[in-house]
Amino acid sequence: MFSSPGSSIAARAGTGISGINRAGGRAIGPELMRNVLIIGCGRHGRIVAEAITQCGEFRVVGFADDDPAKRGTVLDGVPVVGPWQQSDEPLCFIAIGHNATRRRIFTELLRAGRQLITVISPTAYVSPHAQIGVGSVVLAGAVIQAGATVGEIVLVNAGAVVDHDAVVGDYAHLGLHSTVESFAKVAAGEWLAPGAVRLKNAVAG
Repeated sequence: MFSSPGSSIAARAGTGISGINRAGGRAIGPELMRNVLIIGCGRHGRIVAEAITQCGEFRVVGFADDDPAKRGTVLDGVPVVGPWQQSDEPLCFIAIGHNATRRRIFTELLRAGRQLITVISPTAYVSPHAQIGVGSVVLAGAVIQAGATVGEIVLVNAGAVVDHDAVVGDYAHLGLHSTVESFAKVAAGEWLAPGAVRLKNAVAG
């Protein structure tokens, strides 16, 4: 399911909430900030946590990770807890680069009635006429042009460009500084390598 950046984003199970920072950031008082749990405490998790913090709408209260060796540690001032199932935080974000794993956890979260946020870095540009699916992230310097469609739980890495009227399928991963040309398609679950260019006449997947 897709939703434009200017509206509330809802997942298939009706558990999604609106994405954050579509217009360059808007600080709110601490009393209005909502807690969010990040699933995954690797390098991608750190980057996502920074983007969330910079936007100023959510407070990252923990990294959930299955690795017992990481449990009880602190990453960039945020505690690492156990598996997400052991947390009662209703709002989550899946910060895992592996597409199939991200898809599996997304399905599990929806079945558990959890909510997912959509993260847009304050230095990214997302057209108000583009569509971004729930649980996706658009990192620093990325550009999503008018008429583009980005699916659910998609990872749009730093500097990537999705040109006008292009389509990026669910749980895909766009590498650093990759480009999806206008009217081109990236298949669901596909990984577009860093610096790669997807042309409109290319076969997705």
